Amino acid sequence: MNVEKLRFSNFPLGNRKGLSPLIATVLLVVFALVIGTITMNWGKSYVDKIKEEPEAEEKISGFDSAIIISIKDVDTPLKELQLQHISGKITEDEYIEKEKELISD
Repeated sequence: MNVEKLRFSNFPLGNRKGLSPLIATVLLVVFALVIGTITMNWGKSYVDKIKEEPEAEEKISGFDSAIIISIKDVDTPLKELQLQHISGKITEDEYIEKEKELISD
């Protein structure tokens, strides 16, 4: 009987052909965990840094920002209708009714 076969057959990882894929799988899992941990830590520090900025609340909410629309951009009746609705000149129900009229024409 071959002594080499006896020595490796007693160990769970005795088959060397099966050892290489196992090591590769473990390395890939460890690599994925390390990359995920680095990314999560970077994201957390980035978000914390943004929250500490004094104008961060304005950037996040967006309600205090102005919208500038050129007259050249309003070249269709539907765009004009949308602009009236956004600016509060017409209600949502009026907007929907007029939009249906424009689309059906």
